[in-house]
Amino acid sequence: MNRSWIYRLTLTLVVFGALLLGTSGCAGGAARATSWTGLTVVGERLYFADLQQIAVINAADGDVLWTFPADPGEERLGSFYVTPAVDESHIIVASEIPARGFLSQPTYAVWAIDPESRRDLWHFDDATAPFIEGGAMGDGIFVIGNSDGYVYGLDVETGAQKWPPFRTEHRVWATPLIVDDTVYVGSMDRHLYALRLSDGKELWRFPAGGSMTDAGPVKGAFASAPVLRDDTLYAGAFDDRVYAIDAATGRERWRFAGDNWFWGSPAVHNDVVYVVDVVGHVYALNADSGELVWDKPLDAPVRAGPALTEDGSKLLIGSENGTLYALDTSDGFAMWSREDEGQVLSTPMVDGSVVYESRVFGSFRLRALHVDNGRDIWTYPPPDEG
Repeated sequence: MNRSWIYRLTLTLVVFGALLLGTSGCAGGAARATSWTGLTVVGERLYFADLQQIAVINAADGDVLWTFPADPGEERLGSFYVTPAVDESHIIVASEIPARGFLSQPTYAVWAIDPESRRDLWHFDDATAPFIEGGAMGDGIFVIGNSDGYVYGLDVETGAQKWPPFRTEHRVWATPLIVDDTVYVGSMDRHLYALRLSDGKELWRFPAGGSMTDAGPVKGAFASAPVLRDDTLYAGAFDDRVYAIDAATGRERWRFAGDNWFWGSPAVHNDVVYVVDVVGHVYALNADSGELVWDKPLDAPVRAGPALTEDGSKLLIGSENGTLYALDTSDGFAMWSREDEGQVLSTPMVDGSVVYESRVFGSFRLRALHVDNGRDIWTYPPPDEG
């Protein structure tokens, strides 16, 4: 597949989703999202960024328990599409509020919602560009990157900035990974950064290969969160490589050269790292050496990273052509696949024997399936409400 075509496709999804979602999303009508929507599973509830609102959904049957805002037509808080961050006392998510007048500009806001009262606790609107992915919470701080090139650290209780925004040299599309007092976050400037959580100070930066340009693909960009195994970070980049990086020092341990961009986050189980590139080529790599264990082409474009079942036996991958794949992690064999209308642009979420997938451009926006065989459990909205 031509690289320039892949770039145009993915960039169009991101930019149009970020800039036009405020007018294109419709909770129940014919209009479809132009960006992906995020999902978090906590206990028996799903927290779903459902464009005009955040929907809290019963995981067992797909029933909506409540939404924020309760009446999006009245409150008009914008378009919610980034993955919610959730703890016992907070649901934190970002939205894009359309411009109110001819000369006004959109507002890009972070909202903290109280799960009990279902009301907003605070909102932060100092960012100057869209939030493309969600943030992460750690030690009372919410960290999120923005397309304005900054990483923000906000007090979970008040929304006040805990430290001056950390500036990178390009857009920040990746969700941060927080481990103890360290934030790991990638930027489109070709660097993966380690920041001290308490004050936002840079500890180290790791450079990918490639070059940075505003006119074309940001070759070498880190566009997703790394994953951590023991003391090693694993991250894919737009220079067609997967990197293993010492989490304490930022030094490279190994690199693997694939055939195309790696956009989604890797998945790690035992001694194997699983990654998939944007044309759907899946790789299983030895976590210690980076040597290839097996590879499998899916012949379908893939935006997001893979998900693992809890026992590590299956790899779940959603594609932009609407197919959800379940691969045997021992050899990449396709144990089952489900094709449907729409696109899967977010990593599926696995909880026990159930896998949840969100879709855009389809008749439903969220679906629960049996991990063992891919059969439906429920869809949201139900078929008669789509």
